[in-house]
Amino acid sequence: MKTTKFAALFGGSGNNRKSIEYQETIRIGSFLAKQGYTVKNGGYEGLMEAVSNGVTKQGGKAIGITCLQVGPENGNSFLSETIITETLYDRLKLLLENTEVFVVQRGGIGTLSEAFLALDIIRKEDRINQPRIFFVGEFWNDIISVLQSKLIPTHEHYLFKVVKGYAEFKECFSESLG
Repeated sequence: MKTTKFAALFGGSGNNRKSIEYQETIRIGSFLAKQGYTVKNGGYEGLMEAVSNGVTKQGGKAIGITCLQVGPENGNSFLSETIITETLYDRLKLLLENTEVFVVQRGGIGTLSEAFLALDIIRKEDRINQPRIFFVGEFWNDIISVLQSKLIPTHEHYLFKVVKGYAEFKECFSESLG
């Protein structure tokens, strides 16, 4: 019996379609689909739309998990499936559940809350079965450096993998498979 492999992307809804992050997120979505992942995201525009676009261009499945508490029930036009939740808690639960790979792109407070809840759950998993989390963009280095120096114990620093962009994501992802 084949089980579904899930990846989730956390990223902002405000990025325009011409931004570097948007274009790279399309490539990340395509890559994840080629690796056999069903990709979950918040379902709206911006980077959520970009990853959905990349996934569906490769014939993969993109699941948008929208939330009536923060936006409309309809997701972006590239989604294969939309799941509508009532609350942010319900939405986060579905985004995190059974997810093996997390990709965190630029976003706002919502993106940060998703990423840090994922990190808290990941750090409690058996290290052999821990999901992988990739922060895409060098701007994350400053944020993570402060967290590591002020809040995060040294033995958990390995949880943070910052990659410059798509090319480095692809390389590090492939290396992490063993």
